[in-house]
Amino acid sequence: MTASTPDHARVLGQIARGEVRAGADAAREIAARHEAAYGGAFISPDVPDGEVQFTGFDHPVPLSGWHYTELAPDYYGHVFMQLGGWLPEGWPREDTPAGTARMKYAHLHGRAVPRDLNVQVSTTGYGGPRRFITIQWRKDGAA
Repeated sequence: MTASTPDHARVLGQIARGEVRAGADAAREIAARHEAAYGGAFISPDVPDGEVQFTGFDHPVPLSGWHYTELAPDYYGHVFMQLGGWLPEGWPREDTPAGTARMKYAHLHGRAVPRDLNVQVSTTGYGGPRRFITIQWRKDGAA
């Protein structure tokens, strides 16, 4: 009877024997070969700014450098979606919701985002003049 080797032991053995390269130097070498072969064909241009409109606020909230992500399931198996982005420099706090809010819509270039959702909103400052906003909701739309 042959005992199977766990995946992690097999991969670590391949790295130790030099069959597989890992680490920052290997990643840089692969990236350089990729760029030499393909140029910037796979580098996406700057993502256009997006905007989010919340119930009870007069103006949509502009977002730059946004991301739209499906998060890993939580302890209970619930899957959440997350939208985050940078608020403009000097964007007033009173024009930004916090806590539970109703998101009317989010316009994000190339993405279809559900409308009319109850969401959780938080903003974080990182010591500079701009703040980062995070918006989360349950994927199935439950509150």
